[in-house]
Amino acid sequence: MPLAPRTKKPLPSVAAEYLDSAPEELRVGIALSGGGIRSAAFNLGALQALEERGILHKAEHLAAVSGGNYIASALAISAAHTDPEFENGKPLWGRGSPEERYLRQHTDYLAPGHVGKLWMAASVVYGFVVNYLPFALCMVIAGRLGGWLLALLGLRLSDLRLNGLHLPESAVVQALLGCGALFLLVVLLLVSWRRQVKDGDPGNYGDSRAEGYAARLLIGAGVVLVVLTLPVLAELYGDASTAALSWLFDESPETFQTTTGRIMIALVWLVVSLLLAAAALVLSRRLRARRLMLVLSSLAGAGLLLVPLLSSLEHATREGIDSPADALGLSAYVVIVLGMAVFVHNRRYSMHLFYRERLNSAFALRRTKDEKERIVAEPIDYPEKLYFTDCEAANGSRTPNLVVCCAVNLTTDDVPVGRFAESFTFETKRSGGPLFGYYPTRDLEQRGGLPGTHLTLPSIMAVSGAALSPLMGRFTYPPLRFLMALTNVRLGVWIKNPLHRTWQPDGEDDETAPRRGWLVRAARSIRAGWLEPGALYVLREALGGAKSSHRYIYLTDGGHWENLGVVELLRRRCTHVLCFDASCDQAGDGLDIGRAIALARSELSVDIELDPRPVLPDAEGMSTQMAVLGVVSYPPPNDVQPAQLVYAKAVLTSAATWDLHAFKARDGRFPNHSTSQQMFTDEQFEAYRTLGHEAGKQAADLLEIPAHLLRRAPVAGGNGHGELQAKPT
Repeated sequence: MPLAPRTKKPLPSVAAEYLDSAPEELRVGIALSGGGIRSAAFNLGALQALEERGILHKAEHLAAVSGGNYIASALAISAAHTDPEFENGKPLWGRGSPEERYLRQHTDYLAPGHVGKLWMAASVVYGFVVNYLPFALCMVIAGRLGGWLLALLGLRLSDLRLNGLHLPESAVVQALLGCGALFLLVVLLLVSWRRQVKDGDPGNYGDSRAEGYAARLLIGAGVVLVVLTLPVLAELYGDASTAALSWLFDESPETFQTTTGRIMIALVWLVVSLLLAAAALVLSRRLRARRLMLVLSSLAGAGLLLVPLLSSLEHATREGIDSPADALGLSAYVVIVLGMAVFVHNRRYSMHLFYRERLNSAFALRRTKDEKERIVAEPIDYPEKLYFTDCEAANGSRTPNLVVCCAVNLTTDDVPVGRFAESFTFETKRSGGPLFGYYPTRDLEQRGGLPGTHLTLPSIMAVSGAALSPLMGRFTYPPLRFLMALTNVRLGVWIKNPLHRTWQPDGEDDETAPRRGWLVRAARSIRAGWLEPGALYVLREALGGAKSSHRYIYLTDGGHWENLGVVELLRRRCTHVLCFDASCDQAGDGLDIGRAIALARSELSVDIELDPRPVLPDAEGMSTQMAVLGVVSYPPPNDVQPAQLVYAKAVLTSAATWDLHAFKARDGRFPNHSTSQQMFTDEQFEAYRTLGHEAGKQAADLLEIPAHLLRRAPVAGGNGHGELQAKPT
């Protein structure tokens, strides 16, 4: 049974936001921040230092986000799939381990070599085509139907223009103008009725029928405006296309009337739209160019939809229905759209699938022996599904309880204003969040789902690192959101909503169940495919329509809610927290730790006294320290005192080893390489790993834990997560 989720009613107490019971003495938690391969290298070094100090395997929880989770999940996978006899004195993922050596040779895992880069490019193009095709076809269908209707009415596009300040001669335009004016008049009457008649009893905001009717009528007036604008745009499209054909290809104006000419110029306009889209995506990484980015993304998104619509509308209005072949062609478009709705679902063509395959190849490793009897690390074959829940039984207590931090995106008032996201975590036993409740992880893995929908640990790794998606929590920008959804710039994933009325635990297929007829199986398969997220959910991403009431919910990078994983450790009442921050912070503002402190206060009523200024870089990019110690105060009656927070950051100090200063001299971006740079050289990887190792040592020195408290003791009636308890001395 799930824990009680948050509802729209006020919570009975802040204790409802906590998960584990308060420990009697000690509960250590480690938090690894996001940041792609940069964070993976830094946090690898930090974990190696903590393992050498004897802290890693004494920790209760390991909360990880994005790049930090690459290493955290890799540790869990290796521990679950490696025979202890192969450790041979070298801990899993320790310094000089086979796993570290393997990763060094595959830090270009996203696109290794020329073949890998070409394959990634082909995957991007394939994803765009499959994602964009149903929208383009729907625009063509709408344009054809609208154009044929106008042709049957004997109207030309020029007939539908507004005639200045005079009433247009076209009865169609007159009717549309009349409807729009009527809609607006009724809206004003509804507002007047609400203010004048219902002034004494206005009711709750948004609950009255008047508000709902007014909203619908305003939408209707907007539709009328669009319908009046489209014919003008279609005529302008024809004139501009004719001129472009003459200028680009030296063709006569009559060429636009041919099928080849229409297709050729449509492709030209689509290429222009894609170039604007690429420019907008590049500028999205530059804060100073935010306004230009929003303008370019709006133009690109509009172009990708309007080009097929206007081309089809202009041609159909001018030519009408020439032959039965036109109707057959339109029917073929409809069949293709319906077929894609059933057989082509979002998780099979989004970049998530490519992303998790590549993560699996670099981080899902097991130790074995090669032909020379040497102990080596090798990747686990991708077809071998690595389910999170299977890791626990094989892993035992060799590693801390892994908490994979993701974000569930919501554009409704289920979350505080401006946040647009809520925490959603995965563990071996339970998964969920404060809004949706917590469920057995096995129920969410969808082992019996359609191919490509299984939620394996590499898939969860990819979700936790889905930094680039149309919906990105507080980082979402509506015009860019629309463009990214339309062009398949998407790493996030839709998963089944456990709060939906149709949700039920999804287990493996029961081989003992009686086999049904092929017709029943086919019908069920078609229904399952129809319900899978497809173009409709892409449209919801584009329009920001992610709700907690939908059949599927949208998960992305945990950094879209909180990029350090600290809040989730505090939610589990950790008494000693080690936080390693490898986020890109060129300005030295310490934004992520600031957000974590604010979220801990607003979500859990936890106060954190921490001064991060000694670890923040100065004007020359140097810091005084790599780690600082803070105090955590839990609210009564949940006091867990004393509680400590050690915050360590990927910064360079004067005491750093000379090789790091030398690397900084050669590469001024260190230690703040952009997160978009996901392919490192060995030199870059080693610089960040060494930096993390030094941060781990300094953080361990600051953690005030008596040695006798770092002993494990069995817990009677524990919560099943292997809680740390101190043995009496």
